[in-house]
Amino acid sequence: MGEFKDDREMKALRNFREALHRFQDAMNAVEDLSAFAEEHAPEDIKKESFEITLSAPAVDDLPTDKIQAANAALFEFFSSVAKTVPPDGEKGLNGQEKEQLRASGQSLVKKMMADLAAASTEDFDAGHYAIKLMHMHKKRNRLEVLRSSLLTTAVGDFEVLFSAIVGMYFFLRPEALMTKEAQFSWQEIQEFESLGDLRKFHAQRQVDQLMWKGLDDWVDWLEKRLKIPFSQIALNADTVREVFQRRHVIVHNGGKVSRQYLAKVHHQDSRELNVGATLSVDAAYLTTALDELYSLGVLMAANVADRLFKRPDVRSVIHDRLRTDLMNRCMKGGRWKVAARLSSTYVNMFDTAAAKTEMQINCWLARKRCDGVDSIRKEVQGWDVSSLREDFKLARLLLLEQYESAFPLARSLGERGELQPNEYRHGPLYEGLRAWAKEQGLTSSFTEVNASAMAEIAEIAEEEIGKGKSGEVES
Repeated sequence: MGEFKDDREMKALRNFREALHRFQDAMNAVEDLSAFAEEHAPEDIKKESFEITLSAPAVDDLPTDKIQAANAALFEFFSSVAKTVPPDGEKGLNGQEKEQLRASGQSLVKKMMADLAAASTEDFDAGHYAIKLMHMHKKRNRLEVLRSSLLTTAVGDFEVLFSAIVGMYFFLRPEALMTKEAQFSWQEIQEFESLGDLRKFHAQRQVDQLMWKGLDDWVDWLEKRLKIPFSQIALNADTVREVFQRRHVIVHNGGKVSRQYLAKVHHQDSRELNVGATLSVDAAYLTTALDELYSLGVLMAANVADRLFKRPDVRSVIHDRLRTDLMNRCMKGGRWKVAARLSSTYVNMFDTAAAKTEMQINCWLARKRCDGVDSIRKEVQGWDVSSLREDFKLARLLLLEQYESAFPLARSLGERGELQPNEYRHGPLYEGLRAWAKEQGLTSSFTEVNASAMAEIAEIAEEEIGKGKSGEVES
């Protein structure tokens, strides 16, 4: 039975890695596309505008001077609105400024109505003429349209990951399928060649039924089945819920606030919204939403894996993936809030003392970058490194910005090959030390060692090419 369970873990590991990789790649692609669009989109698609068409038909029985007066009233109104209303409308205005803007709008409307009334006669209703005549089309900011689409894509990517996680759960815990609620007709049973096939069908049906539900039901499932509370995997629970509800109104309600949105969202930014208000997706909102979704997905996957996988070698593979992702995407990408959240979770999740210590260092570094060195000083000063490896002693000095003591230790570790050149030159932990050394006019041994190694590689390559062995590999 033990070997059977081990074999299941190896099969599940492949599916887990594929699902997590897909989610991470998809989220990176959304971010890359968003960044490219923000940088390269033409200015004319970044603005929201009104497209107004006025056409005066040549009708003999309508007074030409009255038509011209009505047209003039409309043009004057929209020209005044364009000058009065800020590009973002009421967004960013305080309460008094909003009231002043609304009062100005009402004043402009009253003037237009008065001008149209002045252009009217017993035989010609200028107001009715204006309504029939005018075609006004609001052109949305097309970059905002793209962001809305990217948001729905990102939420969909999370849903794909969640579906895979639920499927993995039933694969590793088939006993969870043995419920009294499970019912099959004789016709359904006859369609399967084996009990195993029926079990797979039942598992997939459980996944499909859960996916038809929403975030709240998924959160309940994680807590009941695996004892994973929402607070353990969300950066900000209220913000995450708002992201899912905004995606819902974008897809199902044309981006307009619904009663369901107001009932389910408790985020502070939604308190002043009314039913029918437009929900936009600006660059700042999309960035925050992507951070929330990414953290939610990765932390969910990590916590589920921590509870389901028991083999040390399998857990090691998963931890390596999580560690690499934390460094390359979050820390080197400057996503310090996300990095702090992930690393604080990994401290208690990783199995070895060294891995836990490395995660704690990452957590301190991320918190320092978010809130300053004083936010971690007391904890790091209380960290006893007397019996630990020298690279941990170096990390303590770097976190406390004691660069004068850190530099000779870093040089020594580099000369012994215990600190890699790329880690020193590009690692976020060493950023402050690099800047300090540059100010002091100090150079490390890494540049010289790297140059020597590259020269040696180049010499070997040239020699092999000269022998015509560029396509051969000797054992």
